[in-house]
Amino acid sequence: MNKHLSLLLMLTGVCFMDCQSTGKPGHLSYPIESISNEGKTKEEPYLTAGDKAHIIGTQNGLFPDMGGHVPEEMGGIWTHPVKLADGYWMKIREEGQQEGVWLMEAEEYITYPYGSGFIYNQNDLQVKRFQFAPDQEKGVIIEYTIQNTSGQVRNLFLDFVVKTDLSPVWFSKENGIPDYPDQVIWDTNHQLFSARDSLQEWYMAWGTDNPVLSYETDSPGPERTKGMEKSGLIRTSLQLGAGETQVISYAVSGSLLSKEDAIETYTRLLKEKTKLLHEKQQSLANLLEVSHISLPDKHLENTYNWVRLNTRWLEMDLDGYGRFLGAGAIEYPWLFGCDNSYALQGVLATGDFELAKSTLTMLKNISEKVNGNGRIIHEMSSNGYVYNKGNTQETAHFIIAVWKAFLWTGDITFLQDLYPYVKKRIHWLTVDMDANQNLFPEGYGIMEVHGLNAELIDVAVYTQQALEAASQMAKLFHEDSVSDAYARQATLLKDKINRDFWDEAEGIYCDFFGTKEQAVSVAKGAIRQLRSGTSDAEKETIRFYESLLTRFRQLPDGTQQGWFTNKNWVITTPLETAIAPPDKALRSLDKIHNEHCGEYGPYLSAVEGNRMMTISTGVQAVSEAQYGRMDECLWYMNRIAATLHRTLPGSINEMMPDYGCPVQAWTIYSLTVPLIMHMFGITPDAYHKEAIISPALPTSWKEAKLENQRIGSNSYDIEISRSGGKTIYLIKSQEANWKNIIRIKRLSGKEYELNGKTMLATGDDILLTGTENQIRF
Repeated sequence: MNKHLSLLLMLTGVCFMDCQSTGKPGHLSYPIESISNEGKTKEEPYLTAGDKAHIIGTQNGLFPDMGGHVPEEMGGIWTHPVKLADGYWMKIREEGQQEGVWLMEAEEYITYPYGSGFIYNQNDLQVKRFQFAPDQEKGVIIEYTIQNTSGQVRNLFLDFVVKTDLSPVWFSKENGIPDYPDQVIWDTNHQLFSARDSLQEWYMAWGTDNPVLSYETDSPGPERTKGMEKSGLIRTSLQLGAGETQVISYAVSGSLLSKEDAIETYTRLLKEKTKLLHEKQQSLANLLEVSHISLPDKHLENTYNWVRLNTRWLEMDLDGYGRFLGAGAIEYPWLFGCDNSYALQGVLATGDFELAKSTLTMLKNISEKVNGNGRIIHEMSSNGYVYNKGNTQETAHFIIAVWKAFLWTGDITFLQDLYPYVKKRIHWLTVDMDANQNLFPEGYGIMEVHGLNAELIDVAVYTQQALEAASQMAKLFHEDSVSDAYARQATLLKDKINRDFWDEAEGIYCDFFGTKEQAVSVAKGAIRQLRSGTSDAEKETIRFYESLLTRFRQLPDGTQQGWFTNKNWVITTPLETAIAPPDKALRSLDKIHNEHCGEYGPYLSAVEGNRMMTISTGVQAVSEAQYGRMDECLWYMNRIAATLHRTLPGSINEMMPDYGCPVQAWTIYSLTVPLIMHMFGITPDAYHKEAIISPALPTSWKEAKLENQRIGSNSYDIEISRSGGKTIYLIKSQEANWKNIIRIKRLSGKEYELNGKTMLATGDDILLTGTENQIRF
């Protein structure tokens, strides 16, 4: 047993038997403490995640109506694409009492990397509820650890009630999947409740591993059933001596096949609960052992680890489709094109190659089925319904993500499978979506603003990067003429972006390129979108756009230029991708930092100046790193880290500091890409068994370490230390037959030591040999 797993098993004991209110002691792989809400944020949501089931409620232990996509129904127990139950509740009654007490508001909530805990105290009893969703199982396990803190024997009756809500996910009615009333029966043979939708093939089962004294159907518990819901109550008993503790376990399972299948899952959950938890903990230990970092900034290090765990929470293994990364909980657990094109770059940098490839393959398959013309979808519900067939930027962004997946994995079979579709996507971008053939594709980008259906900066930039990636793919497959054509287009587009999107007077890139008439439409769209605003800030923003509208109308008809209208955060994409010349880049970086930022990074729209996202701040961090400004990069990363635990312990909200989805996939891009690819400086080329390592630490960091960093089949350790004006790199490569280069800026002409031997640098690159090298300069 390895040392990290033994620490995990310590946590197992804490969770099942003695879940302390501090969430300590306990470590996961490398030190990850369970996090308590300390009795705060009780009405904020939590996520208990598995790849086939999850639970959503609030941190007071309750299940209020919540969510907008399925209005007021996004909470409860889900096994996508079907919701099983609205919630569950426990009542404790003393022998001789007529009425017991429902465990309603928990005093404390605890996030574990693999589950959720709640603490209740009542009548000299301490009750600790722990729940988790085992991976690869369509169900959840809920345990109550009850301790008698009095000095006398207690005879207790426990009522556990589940309120069913077998119902379909978002956009099911539009997909021809209606909901019907639930039916609940008591199964005497198996001593459990089973339920099903009266017409659909949706089933569930629930029960306990303790002897059942009695049961009641249609017993609503503390919350009344409504509509098509039903309920079922199971009564058991416990005798607790003075100071004694006992545990009672429950399981809830679902199936899209049959009642028998739901019961089989339920039985396995209770029988193998300890093994299932152990497997989940081991999986998370394995996750954090790859791309493990040690930083002088321990809060940032801890945030990095939690964000990686958050990403695992969003993985979904959906029957009939496969494994993919969902966008966010609680509102967006399903498949997205844009979100994954960012998030998977972070997933790749931290070594989860299979998740990245399976998600990209699924996006390709679904897009071909729905569109068939090269366009990548924006959003697919877990029932297969595609709500938005795709914004233009997403198709270009997808191609970039495919190429990065190949660079990290070296999987030529994966690339061969997707390459024909990449060419189709390039045609869609550069022909179908470029009606005026000016190289700028038309259509919506990341910012879904009314009227902003033009030639957008992010669409143009990501298309330029997609052309560069496609050129490299074509070259790899010996299609030299295709490669040259894509490369020429990429060069022309890069030059055109830096000419036509650049606003010299403002010293920044424009939101879009187009005609006066389009600019008028954008201003009108922004006014319509804000028209209902009543605050002084919203009224001021409306006045800004009205003044723009007046100015635009005075221009000659047909005027074509770049337009700096919304000041959307995506104007930083030429910097993120490093296609901006240094002089333009530095002016833009300074302007964004000084004029477009709030407390947590760039505003989504600097005109409105009221919302910030982890992705916009993360892209800004990458932009700073691209131009060697690592202190500024760190500043943005720390803005994200500052929001850890704000509403959900162990997590970061989509909208900083404390609103939107409490768990968001693309946050992994925002922390891991700057760290792994820029601060540790890794540029992978797994197919050719090559890696360039060019570290660039912030000035305040004197040391940093990266261990078990995957590139293809290889693994690297990188240790950096600085003292007395000297920098030492220790680079270890698990495999010896790779071409490894350490790149040190401005090293040329200077002396350095390689494995103790003094040498004179003839350039900035040092070719490393063997599996372990020390460089001192």
